[in-house]
Amino acid sequence: MTVPRLLALAAIAAVFYLLGTRHDKHRLERMRIRAQQAWHDPKLKKARSKLFKLSKKNAKKIDKAVHH
Repeated sequence: MTVPRLLALAAIAAVFYLLGTRHDKHRLERMRIRAQQAWHDPKLKKARSKLFKLSKKNAKKIDKAVHH
């Protein structure tokens, strides 16, 4: 099993564990709130914007290299 598959499997197992335990619903809610706060953080918004622009730029370069 490759490392990315193993990590994905571990993440899925963790999510189902959290969803399955009644005691951890509060913890899951706190994690959801933290994730939303992180998503709306100005520094992360700027980083996402830079990555989006970089991916568009590289996609164009790759497309041009493949088709020429």
